[in-house]
Amino acid sequence: MNIIFKEVTNENVLDICRLRVKEEQSGFVAPNAVSIAEAYATQNENMFAKPFGIYDGDILIGFIMFGYGASFPDDPGIANGNYLLWRLMLGGDFQGKGYAGPILEKALAYIKSY
Repeated sequence: MNIIFKEVTNENVLDICRLRVKEEQSGFVAPNAVSIAEAYATQNENMFAKPFGIYDGDILIGFIMFGYGASFPDDPGIANGNYLLWRLMLGGDFQGKGYAGPILEKALAYIKSY
């Protein structure tokens, strides 16, 4: 496995938006298009939101988004002053293949880099 986080760009945004979890999981995570829109709105209010496509080499397998602090009025107080793993989704075709651990290790390394 070669887990890479790539920023959302004009080149990959549609592929990231098309990526889906398994049908029975659709109510557990927001669609990636909604997450990207929330990141854009958060950034426009000078707050931190960083969305990425998750790749295994060149293959898009998921989506991850980090935040910092409370971005919405109903966010829990624990968000204040902390980095957050705001969203994490793995495409349905890539679940159950051992990706979770390496993705979370990469996510922790990213957060620790700040």
